[in-house]
Amino acid sequence: MLLNFKVENFKSFKDCIDFSMEATKLSNLLKNVFTVNNISLLKTASIYGANAGGKSNLTKAMLKMKNIIKNSFDIEKVKGYKHESHLLNSSSVDKATIFEVEFIANEIKYRYGFEIDKNARILEEWLFSKKLKKRAKEITLFKREKKKIELGALFKEGKGIEDKIRDNSLFLVVVANFNGKISKIVLDWFNNFNIISNLKSEKFKFYSFDKLKDKNFKDKNFKDKIVNMIKDADIDIYDIINKKVSFEELEMDEKNLKKIPQKLLEDLRDKGLNRVETVHMKYDKNNSFESFIPFNLSLESDGTQKLLALSAPIIEVLLNGEVLVIDELENSMHTILVEKIIELFNSQETNPNNAQLIFTTHNTKILNQKLFRRDQIWFAQKDIYGCSELYSLIEYGKGTRNDANLEKKYLEGKFGAKPDIDSLNYME
Repeated sequence: MLLNFKVENFKSFKDCIDFSMEATKLSNLLKNVFTVNNISLLKTASIYGANAGGKSNLTKAMLKMKNIIKNSFDIEKVKGYKHESHLLNSSSVDKATIFEVEFIANEIKYRYGFEIDKNARILEEWLFSKKLKKRAKEITLFKREKKKIELGALFKEGKGIEDKIRDNSLFLVVVANFNGKISKIVLDWFNNFNIISNLKSEKFKFYSFDKLKDKNFKDKNFKDKIVNMIKDADIDIYDIINKKVSFEELEMDEKNLKKIPQKLLEDLRDKGLNRVETVHMKYDKNNSFESFIPFNLSLESDGTQKLLALSAPIIEVLLNGEVLVIDELENSMHTILVEKIIELFNSQETNPNNAQLIFTTHNTKILNQKLFRRDQIWFAQKDIYGCSELYSLIEYGKGTRNDANLEKKYLEGKFGAKPDIDSLNYME
């Protein structure tokens, strides 16, 4: 479970911003909150803001931190990560970037972070833990300054490994590679920290397509779960199949064949191709059921294709109690459908393992207190110097009662983080 994420000097975030999934003491919509020992956490959070306000940069910062950890052993990959500091202030251009995340795993709270400079060198790195008890204190597992490592008494797995790190490698990852128990717990959490952009569903749609094969997976009913989700979205689809199509069945003309690289063409001739099809019911002239008819997925609406692409990540996160971050959740999807996805996470029945959904959006129709508590609503806004700030609606206190019309107030500019546009005029 995610508690907090911090980043400093990344893209439009010049100063440190702190995004939190910890619930406040609000008494409404308690179903949107779950408790781990003495800590109350939110199941969902939405982030609003004008175009270029910085909301997507929050998801990019999360993904960047995850990728640096994931590829820490591959020096060339880490060096290849562009230094994405804040460029609109001379004091921050060459300054290092800082990432920190706080989360719960196995009923222990961990706080892990690092500082990385423009040459991909790790300047500082730290890991702390805290038992989930009222009087428990945070304990240092390790602290690092460049190559100097200070180990805490409970981090014995790091002993003797201090001299095995490079400037560009993370100590946490090195220790995990030597089968460190605590470091492995931290890395496993990051592996279950899922960050995707609904604007670029090409990057993850094939994951959902593979799940439609309904084989070689722990959950043999995963395909049924995907099909049920699509059916429940009130879309005229009876079934979805991922079928093997032979090269001959592709019926490609000579013009298109010439565009395919020779190696790929040989693979197509030899192995064929997997194709996703939707199955619809066909009726006769009296509107009686006649037969089933398959459609190529490309014939379905953009919204249907987006929902299908998102289906496996959403279902898997709900089943496993993981964290899912989606940039532009509502892309090509109707407001009601977006609401239903959010309700999947807010419901105890469909989210028994307390998965968390964090998403950016422009959809003001879901900006209401029947769906969200005020501490679940966040805004990203740039100041006159091009620096983004991130703040929660809960910071407005008494100005937003539980019955306030949040959409109206937001569009009136009461919460900031909206475009300041009187008109678009190309003639001036």
